[in-house]
Amino acid sequence: MIKTIKKLAFLLIALAALLSCNKWLEATSSTQVSDATLFSSRSGFQDALCGVYISMGEEAEYGAMWTWFVNELAYGPYAQQFSNLFTAIQNHEWEGTYVNPLIARMWQAGYYSIANINKVLFELDAKPDVVTDKTEWNLMKGELLALRAYIHFDLMRMFGLAQLKEGDYDKYTVPYVTTYDKEPTPQRTYRETLELLEGDLNEAIELLADDPVRGNASDAWMANANADGFWDARDKRMNYFAAKALKARVLLFRNDLDAAAAAAQAVIDEATAAQAYKWVDAEAMTKATSNDEIDWTFSSEQLFCLEVTGLQSLTDLYIFNVLGSGSSSILVDKNVADLSLYNTATIAAAEDIRGPALMLKFFGNQYRSYKYYNNSSYYTGYRNRVPMIKISEMYMIIAEVAAEKGVQETLFQALSEVRSHRGIQDPSPVNADPDFASRNAWLSGVLMEYVREFYGESIAYYAARRIPGKAQYWINIDKDWLSRMHSLTPYPYPTDEVSYGRHQDL
Repeated sequence: MIKTIKKLAFLLIALAALLSCNKWLEATSSTQVSDATLFSSRSGFQDALCGVYISMGEEAEYGAMWTWFVNELAYGPYAQQFSNLFTAIQNHEWEGTYVNPLIARMWQAGYYSIANINKVLFELDAKPDVVTDKTEWNLMKGELLALRAYIHFDLMRMFGLAQLKEGDYDKYTVPYVTTYDKEPTPQRTYRETLELLEGDLNEAIELLADDPVRGNASDAWMANANADGFWDARDKRMNYFAAKALKARVLLFRNDLDAAAAAAQAVIDEATAAQAYKWVDAEAMTKATSNDEIDWTFSSEQLFCLEVTGLQSLTDLYIFNVLGSGSSSILVDKNVADLSLYNTATIAAAEDIRGPALMLKFFGNQYRSYKYYNNSSYYTGYRNRVPMIKISEMYMIIAEVAAEKGVQETLFQALSEVRSHRGIQDPSPVNADPDFASRNAWLSGVLMEYVREFYGESIAYYAARRIPGKAQYWINIDKDWLSRMHSLTPYPYPTDEVSYGRHQDL
């Protein structure tokens, strides 16, 4: 794996100038450059940083498989289709001929991006005289360290445990790679790996203290260091608020509940004060006369997203293709949506824009999610976005902690805040909703809210790995779907990793 990834990593960085990382990169880069030349200038480091995001947006990573394709089909409320591949994913046939090659690609894609990150970090530390503005140097390094933590954390959860218990810290997890060299990185325990991950994250947060996303960058700095606009559109890159939100995720994974909720609340407070997000206007969305005008991914609420230039071709293939003999689409099961998620007879959610009121459109005999609608005529400000962290996730972390600890007021307050921005006229989750009839059902109700809120973003996939075994009581949940979530297991390590001596400690 190491040799292959190093070769791929060098190639990607060399090609970064040929590809698109938002309009800035398109406007400033036109030719392939050597490794030595690339890291000899500030613009070269900018190209290399953009190359990291390009690699993360590939199909085998966040562009599809880690978000709305493999992870989503593995847990989600989706109908069986004609595809043998789709069926194998839904049946969790990880070792089978259909799914196993995809899992190997997902693993390799993650470490491919990490290798790119480590290469740029190595060069950035080795050449401090190239990026001479100290604030800009800090921002670059902070982004890279937080991205390294972000990707490793998802690899840990996809190929390992979904949440740690007291006896899990000394089990071994995926390698946490911090160097760009030929030496293979040994596996470490969760305890040791989390020390590395949280070390990266804490350092990143310190380095990102002057991030323009916080609204406190000086006019002089913006006019000089940001004269080329490289530090604009911070929601399309890892930033200070996204790094702090990732820390809340990690604390929830650690099962450090109070700290996770406190960290999530801190993100809400700081991001609100900085006006770093804006809740979508549900009423305006339902009144829009064209799909091309609707903010389907709730971009204004995103603390961090990826701009995936090939997103339309991927979604055309897997989501928006025409159903027929031999073809398949990722479609939400109508019975599950109508009865488990948006049952208008028992749940006050008929107006919920995440469901049939807007985002789920009837197609054939199922529903198609329009979250990743991406026609060429689509409004450019909304196009090609894959959400990585939204502000609503911070409220969901607070809600999940409150459900586990039995704090009803906090639970309902957090969920009501999210639901009030989804078009639901009476957003209190307790009103007529059987999922919240008793404390025993609170966690199952929280999981259903994760599903409604995070179609195709992988957030609900991790919640489905984390919550079902702890939920004591289920009401109004499709039994086949619930059984799929209960049987959801980590992906196996690729065969070559096992032969190399890696072991999956579950």
